[in-house]
Amino acid sequence: MSLPLADAGSMRVYTVQTNQDWTGHIPLTEGYTVRLKIRVFTPGGREIVPLENPVGISFSFSPATLATAAVADSALLLFDLAPADPPDADGSLTITLTEPSTTTTKSFGPFFILVHAAQ
Repeated sequence: MSLPLADAGSMRVYTVQTNQDWTGHIPLTEGYTVRLKIRVFTPGGREIVPLENPVGISFSFSPATLATAAVADSALLLFDLAPADPPDADGSLTITLTEPSTTTTKSFGPFFILVHAAQ
């Protein structure tokens, strides 16, 4: 069901590799980058696929040094996330979607992040 960003009520975050829902806890591993997928839902819980118009994706972290994120594919809502702080650091990620054609902006989160030591 294709809808504009204005109809979005919530967002969930999934790993691309295993399709696990990491919305409640994003476990990052020291020295590794993970590819994640954003899924956007209506207030009633129906997934919006695809969004009706192209969107920009931006990220903010608390603390700001916690991790880095880069958009991998804005059309598919994919991004790469890597820890920047040492193991046992924690904080949160807020994701903002902007729909330039309608000037709609929506922020989702915070999503909890914990950095784990590499095995």
